[in-house]
Amino acid sequence: MLSGVFSPLGILASLLVLGALVLATLFELKRRQRAAWEAFAKAHGLSIAERRMEVQGRYQGRPLLLATGKRGAGGKKRHTVTVLRLDLEGALPADLLLEHERPEDKLPGAATPREELLGDAELDAAFQVEGLAPEARPVILDPGVRQRLLGLKGHRRVSIKGGWLQVEQRGVPASPAALEALLRAPHDLTRAIAEAAPALPATSPVEAPLHAEAPLDEERPGSGHA
Repeated sequence: MLSGVFSPLGILASLLVLGALVLATLFELKRRQRAAWEAFAKAHGLSIAERRMEVQGRYQGRPLLLATGKRGAGGKKRHTVTVLRLDLEGALPADLLLEHERPEDKLPGAATPREELLGDAELDAAFQVEGLAPEARPVILDPGVRQRLLGLKGHRRVSIKGGWLQVEQRGVPASPAALEALLRAPHDLTRAIAEAAPALPATSPVEAPLHAEAPLDEERPGSGHA
């Protein structure tokens, strides 16, 4: 009996069965992910792209983009991430760049030490900053903003650039609850920033397109500092 199992035909049949099981598992995971994103979008009155995992619209009054992208050079290192962008709606200068990246996720040769400092040892150890205007410093150092910024260190990448907060994590949430959890801390941060920022002059806002930054399938979405 065992000799048949280990024959070339037996091995081939086993591999085919295994492959079919893997494909079925992946298909079911994709189906669950899509269903979760559709349910999340419907619950919040957001729109979802027909052929890709991308949700956008106004989430609790704030422009949002939620999408997936690929990272890594290829092979086993290539993986899927979920990227969240929230519009800060002018609460911080568009020229400000503030970013955090976990050491294990840094690109080889991408270390670019910056000279600008916030003056807070813990924040300066976690984030790199450029274009720090005088009016931006007290907003970032506000206790509520500082606490929430540091609370995002567990994500793969966090950045503020061009007036947007971008948070990136590995994998794709497969339930509405997981999507809500992904948004909770970043949305709390944007609210804290808005509360800490000085009153903005009354203008007629022109909403920037959600895709004003780099495409989400590039290696460093929303950042020219690869």
